[in-house]
Amino acid sequence: MTRSTQMASGLLFLLLLGIGGNIYCEAQSNCPLDWTEYDNNCYQYEDQEKTWYDAEAFCKHDDGHLTSIQNTDQYNFIRDLIYKGAGFNQKSWVGGTNLNMDGQWEWTDGTPFTFNNWGPGEPNNQGGNEHCMDINLREQDYVNDEECTQELAFVCITP
Repeated sequence: MTRSTQMASGLLFLLLLGIGGNIYCEAQSNCPLDWTEYDNNCYQYEDQEKTWYDAEAFCKHDDGHLTSIQNTDQYNFIRDLIYKGAGFNQKSWVGGTNLNMDGQWEWTDGTPFTFNNWGPGEPNNQGGNEHCMDINLREQDYVNDEECTQELAFVCITP
């Protein structure tokens, strides 16, 4: 093999390596390991059960919050994420709360509270202590107000 053939082969190898590397990098998620990317955010389902307060603190540790829900597509993505992680529609915390003002629901990440899919008769503040939002009550397709001290699985979101 001549020197010019060796150089051409080497350049071709580097070119292909560069193209392949770029394709590989483009396919990679911007999310940390064990997180799932959806609509420019990263999500993590945690099956380790915590109170709503401890779940929010856990999410903040990763510069996130308990997830908000802005639309039906995101809601369905979150339910699917829980199902894939738990093997069923496990009751889980999300970031809705009315702790600051009873009856005034908000998301912990500060996004507008426009989407809701409350179950029949919800939110009902049963017993006067239900100020935090869960999803999949009795594996059903809606959200519910719940006592914040219950220990549930949860879903975090980071931008």
